[in-house]
Amino acid sequence: MHLRPIASKEEMLLTNRWTRFRFRKDSDRVTYNEVEFRLSDRITIESGRFRVSQRDIDSLMAPLLAPPKRSVRPIRRIAINAGHGGRDPGNMEGRRMEKTLTLDLATDLARHLKAAGLQVVFIRSTDRFIELPERAEAANRSGADLYVSLHFNGFDGPGSDSVQGLETYCLTPAGAPSSNDAQRRGRMAGFEANRFDRENLTLAHQVHRAILDQTPLADRGVRRARFKELTLLKMPGILVEGGYMSHPTDTRLMESRKSRDQLAAAIADGILRHKKLVERGAPE
Repeated sequence: MHLRPIASKEEMLLTNRWTRFRFRKDSDRVTYNEVEFRLSDRITIESGRFRVSQRDIDSLMAPLLAPPKRSVRPIRRIAINAGHGGRDPGNMEGRRMEKTLTLDLATDLARHLKAAGLQVVFIRSTDRFIELPERAEAANRSGADLYVSLHFNGFDGPGSDSVQGLETYCLTPAGAPSSNDAQRRGRMAGFEANRFDRENLTLAHQVHRAILDQTPLADRGVRRARFKELTLLKMPGILVEGGYMSHPTDTRLMESRKSRDQLAAAIADGILRHKKLVERGAPE
């Protein structure tokens, strides 16, 4: 791979024929093949050289450059969690409720996955409330091979109409700060679900990339968080925030049945890309 500075040596490119990492000094963000990722540690300069932490090399760069191979059975069954439900409407904008949009998206996603020959487990298929630990437990009991939780974001602070785009989350590695941890504490011990850190990242990347390729959603990055449902899984899992209900452009996409189905098709395609990548040599 070749390393070269750009932008008055404020940024550095690491490239080869297939790969393009772009780092910026004193930043916790990096782009990989034009997809943004959040790092566990900021890029520092030591003796005039950019320094990437060993933690980020192991937990982010290595899985992207060499996706893991599954040592268990091939991916056959997908657990789909439609976020919120029942007494929990999720984000609300006017008469729009997140719980309704996520259930519609889950239904469309299931149709695309079934058409590809995969089995589907709905964590909720009706408008009912389920506690977060129960959602993970339902997926675990079902014997699902992957878990995908569907959400739509919201922002009610100043400039809410300027915040838009796609965020895809996987579980934070043990000891690392989460992307949504402004204080960057990051001392929390690991969970059983951290056994799947490498495949979590691969799944998040493939789904995120497919959505960016196939929808107009802006890229807000692949991120890490210790969402309760992700910490309790016994399989790789991700949480997709498919746009901001507080942004007019994103909202129009959510309300359009055609655009919502396009998003579902992209998520399914990302799952299939991940399946192809990690199943090399998996036992039947």
